[in-house]
Amino acid sequence: MADKRNVVPETLPILPVRDTVLFPGAILPLTVGRESSLALVNSLSDDDKYLGVVAQLDPRIEDPAAADLHKVGTFAKVHKTVKMPNGNVVIFLEGIQRIQVKDLIGLRPYLQAQVEALPTSKVSRTTNSRPYSVTRRSCSARS
Repeated sequence: MADKRNVVPETLPILPVRDTVLFPGAILPLTVGRESSLALVNSLSDDDKYLGVVAQLDPRIEDPAAADLHKVGTFAKVHKTVKMPNGNVVIFLEGIQRIQVKDLIGLRPYLQAQVEALPTSKVSRTTNSRPYSVTRRSCSARS
């Protein structure tokens, strides 16, 4: 039975990230320093530390809008936050599930979006699968 806390809600606060991708099942320490991102982290309650993590298309943009973000991101849980002396916050995120950003519904004080869960794709890791066989043959031919 699925954990009810891991069900993707219809709307999520969105944390835009630069040059980083969070995958489902991965743990990522992330330094947060933008004013809007700090507002997002500070708004999370103890019981509801879930957000969407979406990579920016151009990391140089300081205030990203919908057109500046990838359409697919990751539903994530914040496990721990550590406040640094310089005002930044380091958060430890766990990627839970891929999400698709349907529509950005808020820009201030932080990004919020309507999202939908994407199905988990399974990759066959058996030795009889075609991709594995092709890769194995091409590696053997180079030896």
